Amino acid sequence: MPVIQRLLRALKASTLQISWTFLLLVVLAHMGTTWILFNWVGEAMAESLTDWIYFYVVVSSTVGFGDFSPTTDIGKWIATFYLIPGGISLFAALIGKATVTISTFWRLQMQGKGDFSHLSGHTLVIGWHGETTERILDILKADNSLPDEIVLCVIKEMSNPRPADLKFVKGESFSNAELLKRAGVESASRIIIYDTSDDRVATVALSAYSLKSKEAHIVAHCANPDTAAMLRRTLPGIECTQALALEMLVRSASDAGISRVVNELLAVDRGATQYQTKLRTPPEGATFGDLFIRAKNACNATVLGLASGGNDSDDSMLNPANDRPLKDGDVVYYMANTRISEQQLSQLLTDAS
Repeated sequence: MPVIQRLLRALKASTLQISWTFLLLVVLAHMGTTWILFNWVGEAMAESLTDWIYFYVVVSSTVGFGDFSPTTDIGKWIATFYLIPGGISLFAALIGKATVTISTFWRLQMQGKGDFSHLSGHTLVIGWHGETTERILDILKADNSLPDEIVLCVIKEMSNPRPADLKFVKGESFSNAELLKRAGVESASRIIIYDTSDDRVATVALSAYSLKSKEAHIVAHCANPDTAAMLRRTLPGIECTQALALEMLVRSASDAGISRVVNELLAVDRGATQYQTKLRTPPEGATFGDLFIRAKNACNATVLGLASGGNDSDDSMLNPANDRPLKDGDVVYYMANTRISEQQLSQLLTDAS
């Protein structure tokens, strides 16, 4: 028994060292030479390509249906000493190689050693902080307008917390460009950075910003307004969110129901929620009032405000005047049950004109 176990371990080790290309070439070579021998002695199954492939796979996999078998004496000797030993050995090698490849791939994904730089248009979440990050992932999954691909990038000692619906990358430091590249930072559409330390948020934001594509939108959560202001000055286009719990507490005390309204606006799994869409080439003379009326009548959407090119420092962003002219590149913020595309938004104003 120990001898057999050593032989099996040696066979497994040698199989792992053999490339898929070489193994497939050996299988094809064995299949081809066996066919030449069977055809030479006049075996019937070698006269048809379909019958031959079927016969070879049935014998090599030890299924043995029995509908084809050698009829000549030489054919039986060829099957005994060449086809059966070689075919079964190669079939076992293929199964072993496939099993090891799949298990290795799964283990690497669980350990965060995978490479997702080939992805495009996905959502990248940087940092893991237990229930808070779980909630972020749940919200992303609940938004049907976002792509399914989500990559979680961490530096903590952990395994993939959600292997069924989450891609996972782990490394030693977010300052390591190789780690962020494996997470697909260069081709992600949106990047979310959350950490309990503003210093780490700033460090991660600087690293990700230098690698992301021009079209990617990066959002970082900051507890300190000064950190948020610094990031906005340093990294043009970055969006910084801040905790609004205290503000919501005070406003709800002054105007009952404010917290409920805010929570409903942010929810993506029920009712209407907030969206933004960029406005392209609006008709000359079109105003915010025109857009407000058309969006409500045609899509049951309430336009909340506009920003010039996504500039979140625009003082007139929310509830601008009705006569505020629309410009190409304006970002429209609205509340609706479903997202309105750029084409739909432009069509609303075109129909009105």
